[in-house]
Amino acid sequence: MSSRPTPRRRINAPRRSPRRAGGPLGRPSAARTAGVAALLVLLALLPPTRAVAAAVWSRVGDAVAATRAAEARERMVAAYARRYGISTELAGAIERAARAERIETELAFRLVRVESAFRPDAVSSAGALGLTQVMPATAKYLQPGITRAQLLDRDTNLRLGFRYLRELIAVYDGDQEEALTAYNRGPGTVARIRGAGGDPANGYADLVLGKRGGSPVNHVRHDSAAAASAAPAHELAPARLPAGF
Repeated sequence: MSSRPTPRRRINAPRRSPRRAGGPLGRPSAARTAGVAALLVLLALLPPTRAVAAAVWSRVGDAVAATRAAEARERMVAAYARRYGISTELAGAIERAARAERIETELAFRLVRVESAFRPDAVSSAGALGLTQVMPATAKYLQPGITRAQLLDRDTNLRLGFRYLRELIAVYDGDQEEALTAYNRGPGTVARIRGAGGDPANGYADLVLGKRGGSPVNHVRHDSAAAASAAPAHELAPARLPAGF
């Protein structure tokens, strides 16, 4: 009796994973890469896409510019604080008010230095109040109904003082010396003296502006003796600009 040979067990060959489209190891084919690139270029060329990209880029540019401007202002405020020996908080308040009222920053600091020596509670013998020594009547013209307490508020006082100076600079066609004289003596007094053929300058503008190129701190006029006999500060400054100004 013959024995039948035992059949060999067939070992199944490992299954080959199906080849992915695009080439070996599933890498995208050159045709697909080119197609994607072409699609991206096409999208970039479409007007809506360009508009969105331009808007995003513009906002990024604006944000960067705003950050740089803020950093520059911080450095400037710190420099003014050191120059005048005041707190950075007060220097920042002066800078913000000057910027809001469109007054030159340097002029704003010089005005406050001369008017009040940076004392928020300063009161003159004529009744002018605060950092910028605003007369109550002038303050009521600029902000009807304002109280004495409100006028002594630091930010309010800076805002109204710089606003009044800006109005005077506009009245005198950008002449800062004449505007400062009117700030100190009143535009009515300036007009009256000019009308009589006189010179209303009393040395106040020199105190604020200083010698060209000189230090704004502890500035002494060359004719300080004459300044002592000049008209007193805030010589009856009127409540409002005279008619016709």
